[in-house]
Amino acid sequence: LAAEVDLDSIPVPPVFSWLAKTGGVEPKEMLRTFNCGIGMIVVVSAENAQTVTDVLTREGEIVVPLGRMIDRAEGEAGVVYKGTLGL
Repeated sequence: LAAEVDLDSIPVPPVFSWLAKTGGVEPKEMLRTFNCGIGMIVVVSAENAQTVTDVLTREGEIVVPLGRMIDRAEGEAGVVYKGTLGL
C-alpha cells in the first residue's frame, strides 16, 4: 500500500510559510524535512474513521483527514502527494 496525501487539506501554520519564504525552501523539501503542522497521523479503516474522529475531537484534538491508502505497485513510492502545499 501507499499513502495518498492531499496537500490541499493541510492547514499550514504561518511559521512554516515564513520559514519556506525566508529560507528559500522548496515545498518538496518542506515536506521532507518539517511536519508542516501535522503533529500526529492515525491510519484507520474508512468504516472506523468517523468513530475515531469523534473520540479524538471529544478529547480536544484537531482532526484533519489527510488522504487515503491506495494500492502500490512494486517499485512505486510509498507516499504519493496530490494538490499543493499552501505555503
